[in-house]
Amino acid sequence: MKQHTARISSACLRARSRPGAIACHGWTLVELIVVIVIIALVAAIGTGLLSSMFRSYFATRDMTSSDGQARTAFERMTRELRQVRSATATDLDVASATQVRFTDTDGNGVCFYRDAANSRLMRSADGPASACGTTSPQPLSDFVAGLLFTYYLNDGRTTTAVPTSVYYVTVRVDVQDNNVSDTLRATIHPRNF
Repeated sequence: MKQHTARISSACLRARSRPGAIACHGWTLVELIVVIVIIALVAAIGTGLLSSMFRSYFATRDMTSSDGQARTAFERMTRELRQVRSATATDLDVASATQVRFTDTDGNGVCFYRDAANSRLMRSADGPASACGTTSPQPLSDFVAGLLFTYYLNDGRTTTAVPTSVYYVTVRVDVQDNNVSDTLRATIHPRNF
């Protein structure tokens, strides 16, 4: 193979020295620059596509993680809200739209609230008689941007601030992770109302 290449090189050199002979052609500087520019364009487009795919992947991964965590906490909260002992002021506090305090059917105090400093959904063992977060607070979910409780009469449309009139409780949890957001919402009718 080396001999064949050497013969072609020496034949090209000899052909260039004779007028009218067929010369061997190489790459010109313009052709090399055109090839380099084309390769650079393809690389730039490929890099842009890969970059957007990675950004999309990481955003989806983050949202899946935070959304899964929030959904688990949300399901727990709605399950426990169904266990409110009674629609009385001693068992249910409807004074705040950003937290709910109640006593469950076993007589345990429960409070769900949002820790704004850490963007967390929290649960504590505080009922209507004590402040949320004073008795064994536990984080349920991170990335909670908002928490809202709305209390309705039995027509499902009219809001109320009187515990004895509450028939439905609507919970709304806003989840925000990076630039992706989601809203979880449920309307609950406690079993003992």
